[in-house]
Amino acid sequence: MRTPRALTALGIATLAGILLVGCGGSGDYVDSTSMDSAVMEEGAVSAEAPMMDGGAMGQPAAVTDRSIIRTAYLNMRVPVVAEAVEQVRDLVAQRQGIISSESLSGGTPGGYASITAQVPAADLTAFLDEVSEIGEVDSLDVSAQDVTTQVIDLDARIAVLEGSIDRLTALLAEATRVEDLVAIEAELSNRQAELDSMTSQRKYLAEQVALSTVTISLSPITEIADVDSPGFLSGLQTGWSAFVALIGFAITALGFLVPFIVVAAVILIPITIWLVRRSRRRSASTAQAARADVPPQT
Repeated sequence: MRTPRALTALGIATLAGILLVGCGGSGDYVDSTSMDSAVMEEGAVSAEAPMMDGGAMGQPAAVTDRSIIRTAYLNMRVPVVAEAVEQVRDLVAQRQGIISSESLSGGTPGGYASITAQVPAADLTAFLDEVSEIGEVDSLDVSAQDVTTQVIDLDARIAVLEGSIDRLTALLAEATRVEDLVAIEAELSNRQAELDSMTSQRKYLAEQVALSTVTISLSPITEIADVDSPGFLSGLQTGWSAFVALIGFAITALGFLVPFIVVAAVILIPITIWLVRRSRRRSASTAQAARADVPPQT
């Protein structure tokens, strides 16, 4: 008769054999349920990607270098705007920078110019010092934006998406049913589009961090004339200037009227003389007629 301890050991051995047989048979095929589950797991991993680092899931990313975007605005006055524009161009070229926009107008005396350039972030301070030597600085504003968190987040998303695409590609190679192929290909297209978008954003941030944007406004230096305070001498000088101006105006007006006066004299003087003589003759004849009509007195 077997003891209870022996019966217990025999039952455990029988159960272990059954489990081993079941595990051995489960690896001989891949059904559609496991394929759909794998695709769903890929979606879950992608949804959790922003909170994870690409190297170790669930571990926070270590911040080594800060990603800072620096922007500067410089307003200054220069002796000659056109020459200052050429100097700014040379300084940008020396720093291996680029000019993204430039405008030059001549509305004000001497003109006005605005230049937007991008120079290496490491050379921003030196570049501003060199540009400031061209003229007189009215204002300088330098701002900084920390995008370290955005860069880390994008790097993590890109790493997870790349791993997800690799796993989906492997599943696509193992799929045998049309439904599985369609589902995996659609998911691959979505992941690839998302990866391309994030890669573009990451590249844009990297360019903004590497190159600082500087906007330079150039205007001419205007000299302010000294104005004397009002007084007797200034009033006398103003009055004398007005008198001289009036005399000059009168002489100019007289010179304008002289030709008309000469022409009028040539025409009107002979007519006036003829009319006077005619009037005298009439008066003389009238007087003679009057004397002839009066009878002599006795």
